[in-house]
Amino acid sequence: MLSLLYNNIMLLFFIIITIKLNSNYFKLNTYLFNSCLFYHGCLTLAYILIFTGSGKAADYYTYLHLVIPPQDHYSFISSNFIYQIVKLFKNLFLNDFNIIVIFSLISFFGIIIFVQNLIKLGIERKIAYTIFFIPGLHFWTTILGKDCLILFFLSYFFHLYIDRKIFFSIILLMLVFLIRYHIGLVFLLSVVITEIIIMKGYRKFILLLISLIIFYIFFNLPYIQNLMYNSSNILSQNIILQTLNELSEYAQKYTYSDTHYESSNLYVNMFNYVIFPLEFILKNNSLVVNSYILIEIFTLIFLSILILNHKKDFKIDKRIIYFLFICTFIYLMIMPQTFFNFGLNTRQKWMIIPFIIYLSFLLKNLFVRIKKM
Repeated sequence: MLSLLYNNIMLLFFIIITIKLNSNYFKLNTYLFNSCLFYHGCLTLAYILIFTGSGKAADYYTYLHLVIPPQDHYSFISSNFIYQIVKLFKNLFLNDFNIIVIFSLISFFGIIIFVQNLIKLGIERKIAYTIFFIPGLHFWTTILGKDCLILFFLSYFFHLYIDRKIFFSIILLMLVFLIRYHIGLVFLLSVVITEIIIMKGYRKFILLLISLIIFYIFFNLPYIQNLMYNSSNILSQNIILQTLNELSEYAQKYTYSDTHYESSNLYVNMFNYVIFPLEFILKNNSLVVNSYILIEIFTLIFLSILILNHKKDFKIDKRIIYFLFICTFIYLMIMPQTFFNFGLNTRQKWMIIPFIIYLSFLLKNLFVRIKKM
């Protein structure tokens, strides 16, 4: 009884803190904010109800029950990063529902920052706020796990990067790196390439040298070496060849998965990763999967209409558009060719889709400005 009372009080406390953060920091219209929070909460509850019976294989089950896979034996990297946070909350006597609520609220603030980033770029407020109600953005990133944290960190990273607070933005990318090193590395590499392009004079060569040193240290970390150098093959002595070999093994892994969808075409892979292959709807009898595909089709049409009807003209920061081009290109050249599992794709693709949306609005604006000249 006391435990139930304590957890209800904590739940009320989390909601009050959420509302206070809006009034003191985000400053969204109260009615709009409360509507968005209610909408987000409903989709989170829907996820819990649908997937509670999916068995012990689900990620949320292993996190809530602190089941640590043998390969994740590094204290604050990958899944263990989440386990340590969950363990802390359990030590504070929070129940499973409250722990899910905390992670979901982190995702919620990540989505708010994503929408505010659109406004900072120059997108009309009414269009930016409409994007907040895309169902897949909430539904697949709100449950307890790595992805809701990454969504928040990437949104906040770009928020700082727009303001040219590059040092602090990189700190956020390092946190992404701790959770999913491949995603953090893609964005970190994109920042470095962008800054090298933008910089002039000797600073460009200093940055290049420092970056090479950092990446050398990265590939010699015990965790990365454990991933990359687990083969007796002589190629394991060559860091570049071994990395490519590891990516190839990931691709083969998903070729033999029951939940994969494969294609030998690079561009088809990209489309399937960002949207979802339409032929899958004819091969699966799952109501959840088919509903998800229909939602994604609706989302694509919805976003296309918003982008095409956006008429506000705004100034484009050269650094931002370079970065968005580079990060989306690197991400889509790598991730869809290797991480092609249904469960991974549905969640992880929301790490890059916000940046594709940023880029789409900027390209539409750039096209309009050129047309006017």
